[in-house]
Amino acid sequence: MPDAGRTARAGRLTGGVSNEERGRGMDGGGTIAPWAAAERAAHLTELVLFLSVHLDRAPGVLWPEYEHPALGAPEWSQVLDGLALELGPGTDLVARSGGTGGPAAHRVVHQIEGAGTWRLSGDRGGVGADGFQCRLRSGEVLYIPARWSWSVELTPGGRYVLTDLAPA
Repeated sequence: MPDAGRTARAGRLTGGVSNEERGRGMDGGGTIAPWAAAERAAHLTELVLFLSVHLDRAPGVLWPEYEHPALGAPEWSQVLDGLALELGPGTDLVARSGGTGGPAAHRVVHQIEGAGTWRLSGDRGGVGADGFQCRLRSGEVLYIPARWSWSVELTPGGRYVLTDLAPA
């Protein structure tokens, strides 16, 4: 359930746009609304900052401030392109659709519908095996470090998008 701050912010941004148009990021005239592009850019920045903290360290969960369900599902190709551009200068990683990066890939999970219980296991710097479990709800993001294994139990109707961050 969105918090009051998110609900209020979304209401200010959308004005008199219908729910259907709002879900597609439309402004009522059939074009992409400027606030939708700004919200997605802010979400991308937030995601890059989140990854800068967790990359190569440990799993982490992000409760995004800038991705509100009223915006609908983002165009994942744009998210991947933006993520690749933002990460490129600081790392040797490229973003790809999930499942193509192999065991050396870091993974980013966007829970887009329903919920899922995620179980991870891996090694944090040779100290021994570690486990991590969390429940993601729609709109939340999970970072899975490279070489960590994972499994998920989804609720009925639960869906996620998996993005691999792998060496170029």
